[in-house]
Amino acid sequence: MKSLKAKNMPTNWIPPAPGWRPAWYGYEGAIVVAYFGVQAAPDLLAAWVNSAFEGEHSPGAVEQGVFVDTAGVTNHLYVSYWREADYQKWWGHHKSWWQSHERVDKGIGLWREVFTMPQDFFESLLSTATVHGAAALSEGLEGPVAEHGYAGSMRDRIVASEADELRGEVGALGAEVADGGRRLLFRLPKNICMIRSGQDWSECDTPQKADYLQSLHPVLHIGMDYLRDKGDECGCLSMRLISKTDSNWQPIEETFGLGYARDVYVFEQWAKSHPTHLDIFGGFMSMVQRYGEALSLQLWHEVAVCNGEGSECEYINCHPDTGILMNVKV
Repeated sequence: MKSLKAKNMPTNWIPPAPGWRPAWYGYEGAIVVAYFGVQAAPDLLAAWVNSAFEGEHSPGAVEQGVFVDTAGVTNHLYVSYWREADYQKWWGHHKSWWQSHERVDKGIGLWREVFTMPQDFFESLLSTATVHGAAALSEGLEGPVAEHGYAGSMRDRIVASEADELRGEVGALGAEVADGGRRLLFRLPKNICMIRSGQDWSECDTPQKADYLQSLHPVLHIGMDYLRDKGDECGCLSMRLISKTDSNWQPIEETFGLGYARDVYVFEQWAKSHPTHLDIFGGFMSMVQRYGEALSLQLWHEVAVCNGEGSECEYINCHPDTGILMNVKV
């Protein structure tokens, strides 16, 4: 991990709660996260995944989730992580399934969102020393981390921000249209920002679990709904709150928000000043004060800024409220 210059950190800053980040110990390549979704029963996508995710160069970590989108459609999805070289070899062998005209002809909504996360354009923070998300591919965790808990700390943890403002390119998002408009492919432009922000209450005892579900989780829903429904006010292109499931699509005690924005400043400004996030942060800090070291709630996130290479979103037979289509005119 390269050293950081915490240009936004207040003088003599002490974080209000501990945090950890993945330790890569010499691995300098990018991490690829790919979301594969279907707007129907999961059978078609699951059959492909069961074949494609086996063998050489298969993903190093795979998760599943489900959510109902703003059109009332149930989406099932797989979240998969690779080191970049493995992903490129894997995709070379398996992309033909997605490119086939059969995907269009079946009339089933399918989507994939792939984000390549170079080390200098990516950061992850965890509230406990338990790995989540891309950290599952790391060699372990390091911390406690000093650069968190203040406005701009997320940007401070992104090494590329030391030399680059990371400002988004307004109006740079356009689609390649094929198959009579039923297939849309977006090559994501430089500085678009992705966030995956998770909540895991599975290790909480019964009173703490009830406390989280009654006091903090509803507030989280309000914040995610704001970014989903009114994201165009601030530059958020897409937000979903997703329930994680086991391999049989049964919900487990975890959720995560998956969002895209014009740039990192969109999420930074929302976190710094919007009432919905202030309520989320305040609710978490209240739980920290109530439980101290006994707090078993696990919160984490990963944030990546597109460096202009290897990130794309494809939508096949999807309705116009799917993913980034919500705030993009095609």
